[in-house]
Amino acid sequence: MFSRFIYAQIVLFFLISSISAFDSEYFRLAKEPTVRIGLATNARSVSITTTDSGLVAISPDEPNRILTTNKITVAARSYRPPEVEFYNFEIQNIETQAEAEDLAKEIREATGEKAVASLNLTTNLWRVSVGETKETPEDANEFKSAMIEKGFEDIAIVIEKRVIPSEDAVALSQQLKEGGKSEVRSLVKPTGSSQPTNADAVNPNLREVIVSGATPESKYSSLKSVAFGSLNERAVPVRLNGKAYRGKLEVFVNSRGTLTVVNVVPMEDYLLGVVPNELGLPSLEAQKAQAVAARTYAVANVGGYASQGFDMLPTVWSQVYRGVSSENSRATQAVRETSGIVATYKGKPINALYTSTCGGRTENSGNIFDFDEPYLRGVECSLEGHKHFESFLIKSSRELPKINDENQLELVRLTSQFAVNNFLMATNRFSDEWFNLPPNETELRSWTNQLALKFGKPAPVFSYDLVKSQEFADMLAKMIYAPEQADTLLSDSDINYQLSFADSGDIDKEKRANIAMLFRDGWLSLYPDFNFHPHRPLTRERMIRLINNIYTKKKWLPAMQTGVTKPTADGKLVLKSGKSEKQVVVNPNVFLFRQFGDQYFQVKEVALVGGESVAYQTNGLGEVIYMEVKPTDEPTVAENMSPFTMWNVNLSASAVQSRLSRYVRGIGTLLDVNIKQKGYSRRATELELITSNGIKTLKGGKIRSAFRFKEQLFVMNKRYDGNGRAVSYSFTGRGWGHGVGMCQYGAYGLGKMGVKYDAILKHYYTGITLSKAY
Repeated sequence: MFSRFIYAQIVLFFLISSISAFDSEYFRLAKEPTVRIGLATNARSVSITTTDSGLVAISPDEPNRILTTNKITVAARSYRPPEVEFYNFEIQNIETQAEAEDLAKEIREATGEKAVASLNLTTNLWRVSVGETKETPEDANEFKSAMIEKGFEDIAIVIEKRVIPSEDAVALSQQLKEGGKSEVRSLVKPTGSSQPTNADAVNPNLREVIVSGATPESKYSSLKSVAFGSLNERAVPVRLNGKAYRGKLEVFVNSRGTLTVVNVVPMEDYLLGVVPNELGLPSLEAQKAQAVAARTYAVANVGGYASQGFDMLPTVWSQVYRGVSSENSRATQAVRETSGIVATYKGKPINALYTSTCGGRTENSGNIFDFDEPYLRGVECSLEGHKHFESFLIKSSRELPKINDENQLELVRLTSQFAVNNFLMATNRFSDEWFNLPPNETELRSWTNQLALKFGKPAPVFSYDLVKSQEFADMLAKMIYAPEQADTLLSDSDINYQLSFADSGDIDKEKRANIAMLFRDGWLSLYPDFNFHPHRPLTRERMIRLINNIYTKKKWLPAMQTGVTKPTADGKLVLKSGKSEKQVVVNPNVFLFRQFGDQYFQVKEVALVGGESVAYQTNGLGEVIYMEVKPTDEPTVAENMSPFTMWNVNLSASAVQSRLSRYVRGIGTLLDVNIKQKGYSRRATELELITSNGIKTLKGGKIRSAFRFKEQLFVMNKRYDGNGRAVSYSFTGRGWGHGVGMCQYGAYGLGKMGVKYDAILKHYYTGITLSKAY
């Protein structure tokens, strides 16, 4: 059977023949492709095991070997050509030449076999060589017996050992001679039985794969590549140095004389070990988008490391692949539900690049790499306009206040707090007019009863006259003080001293002592005109501020719960709680406030994208009935949950020069660095280096590589010396990765917002089509 290793011919032919209709809109493969992942490229020895009953070994042009063991070690050594035994026949120790020649003649005449006399130079005696050389002991013994029957009992079998290169050695030598730049040093083609065995044609530097196990069947060597799998390959993975992989593990010798180990695995099984490692965030739609991107990338990059014998590496240089141990149910569901789907542009699989955290915008591929693909264009890492925030909204059914008087903005907030603490407000909408009127009878009864309850006093005998300043104050004094406390403890002089304002004479005599004590203790205040207006009805504004003063002094307003949000889910408040999260139901009639500048304003909806500070109060059912939101200062794009959103690096001028000089030659002394050009995403795409040897430039993705930054989306703040030379650099940036293609954290954010995987892919890859390739 042919080794999978000859994929460079087979797979590429397969792909070319399958995609010959690239001009058509759709892309199809005849069947699910197999991919080759280079797990190890310089191993001296490896352990291959299985939990199955045994391993099976497969090499080109050979029947499968059942190794009858579930553990082997594989290494490489210099090729040792086999020593082959040949069987010759002689009658030995003849004294003279004449005797030997006579005997030879007799044998020829009696048997018809060839018989030749010759001198044995070792013993200086003569011998007669009889018949043809035999290759097996059985043939040799049979021939000897026949000669004895014919009377030649002195005939002896003489064993000759010869070192003869195998057909595989000749074939491998020819493969290496014709192999061009291939680094593969094991035979990956059928040998054929007609090839001549010619020792002169054998490469003297051949190395072979050595298989060592506990059973005779598992001890052998081979010049061919050897693929190992479990007997029940689909159900039981095979392990490389203890780590489990689906499919087979192919081992061959490389140009360094060590071993390369390749996981040969069906595409969909490969993706099971890629998706959870490339995007392990808890969003099925994001992981489905990742599955399609990873599948497309793999299809488009078949043969990416052809000279080394595989398609891709299991690292960030290709796609992170960690085998069976990294698989999980959500990622597996994502792979299964998108099976065979790839992203194409004008009929071709796209180069589906993706980046961890794009910093708010992705970039045109031509500004980072040496290729400029029309589908790899810079886009915002968010939905358009208000739509981006729809899934994050907390909403309230309350009417918004109608306020023109700036002084009453804070009053809306205070009144709302009292409303959720059992103070009846007879309105669905706060307004200047409502605040400027006295409370109605129902409100007044509710408010005075709540005060009595808090002071631990009986509810006052209700009269609407309590709405007047002196009546309300007198009621309040009877709640705060002991009976007749003011009249007993204050002299007339004390009373007059405390009531030294213009209209104090209008206060009823029997109420003067109580009101004087209230002013003394800071419970009351005057109107702006320096009057108390004892018979004037208190407006709602005046009474609410007075009540707030009482509650503040007494610390009666319940402490609100506080927290930091995570993105809203299904209209619920989601709060960070250690390493987990807590969801709280929000009452539809919630009083909702959001900070703008230094003021809180009542709003009908607020977007909680994560990171906002909130203060809230709940009712007996645990529902949020009042909430204040302080906006986050973190980015609000879809990727905002990434830990790599913002970063800062400070470097000295010498450190900057050291890093840049590895990519730009002949700098001399670096004097300054400027961003000369920016891309769509505001990434630096060209740097201007002012040096003692003139102006130099650095472009594209080399900027990030040279600085060794997480990203190249940054701004620079520099300090200069007195000679105009930059002496220190402070870089503030966003993101992690090259910034091209799908933003993985952005995909997660969009998935959390309810965006489907196909829309996520079409957002980040411009003008693509999703095709069922197999």
